[in-house]
Amino acid sequence: MHPAMAFFILMAFLALGEFISVKTRAIVPSILIFLILLLSGVWGGILPKEIIELGGFSEAMTEVIMVIIVVNMGSSLSLDSLKKEWKTVLIGIGAIVGIAAVILPVGSMIYDWQTAVVAAPPIAGGFVAAFEMSKTSLAKGLPHLSTIALLLLALQEFPVYFILPGLLRSETLRRLDLFRKGELKAVSAAEEENKKRLIPAIPEKYMDTSTYLFLLGLVGMIAILCSTLSGKIFNSFGVAFKISPTIFALLFGIVAGEIGLLERKSLQKANCFGFFVVASVVGVMGGLVNSSMEEILALIVPLVVLIFLGIIGMAIGGIIVGKLLKLTWQMSFAIALNCLIGFPVNFLLTNEAINVLAKTEEEKDFLTNTMVPTMLVGGFTTVTLGSVVFAGILTNFL
Repeated sequence: MHPAMAFFILMAFLALGEFISVKTRAIVPSILIFLILLLSGVWGGILPKEIIELGGFSEAMTEVIMVIIVVNMGSSLSLDSLKKEWKTVLIGIGAIVGIAAVILPVGSMIYDWQTAVVAAPPIAGGFVAAFEMSKTSLAKGLPHLSTIALLLLALQEFPVYFILPGLLRSETLRRLDLFRKGELKAVSAAEEENKKRLIPAIPEKYMDTSTYLFLLGLVGMIAILCSTLSGKIFNSFGVAFKISPTIFALLFGIVAGEIGLLERKSLQKANCFGFFVVASVVGVMGGLVNSSMEEILALIVPLVVLIFLGIIGMAIGGIIVGKLLKLTWQMSFAIALNCLIGFPVNFLLTNEAINVLAKTEEEKDFLTNTMVPTMLVGGFTTVTLGSVVFAGILTNFL
């Protein structure tokens, strides 16, 4: 098969998946459609197993792209927004702690320790966490665990569409009732303050695609070097432990964004974000082509059980922390469920509840300015921040 043909087929599968996802209002994830089409083609002998490599999405390219994406995610996070939504941040952390507290012991009893360790981070966050656990599993000669991590990523959104809309509806009606009674006041949308940059901005005429990628790559390279150094330091004390490069990439990305070394959303400004996301989906999910149909079908029941345990854990952790912070259990649980979805699904479902229930533009503005930031920060805390750190820690216990 010609590489251009392989690339076309992969893009066609992704495009069809996106079309179906939009038509079903994201109830059917595009990643799931992509996987079904890809695996059907490979298992049916229509497509070669090497289609991912042929299409240009090599393992090395995927590793590079994932580091750059994590740095970009970090640089897009504003410390100001995290400070203003500190309660949301704590509930997100509580949800991840709850997942660990339920999946690790209960999952170990039902299955085994390695399965529980691999499952917890993807359920706590998603893409980057699944990639970390999948990569580590393969490196340790445990391909079946890699399959679990990737399948969790494809299937974990389903339960959310049956749980989250009801929670958002209940919380929206509660806030509307208080707003109409005058007990809650409208607030203006918060915008990030213009802060003085520690590092002067590079003149715009020099900021082209290559410059953005150079700066992102620079931060990513420093993160990898620090990860390697951490391993040597721990090993010198006789401890087989290494801080994951994704943890450093995320933290250094946040710092670089705050001091002005990186522009916010650098990949988007470089007009590369879309391609990087596409390449990461193909490169990461394409790892499943080496799994047989029998292997994947045998994992369906364990996956359902693990996702169920994860939802119980995030509900317990999120609701307990929310109760201490005097938030309703509905809002706390909704924030916790960001572990399974994140942006843009959290935004779409929140916006849908607002548009359906708000009767005036004033009510719509009130709900948009109070609920949307909370859900977005909940997604950042779990998917972008917490799960990456969580995965980086648990890779050492596999």
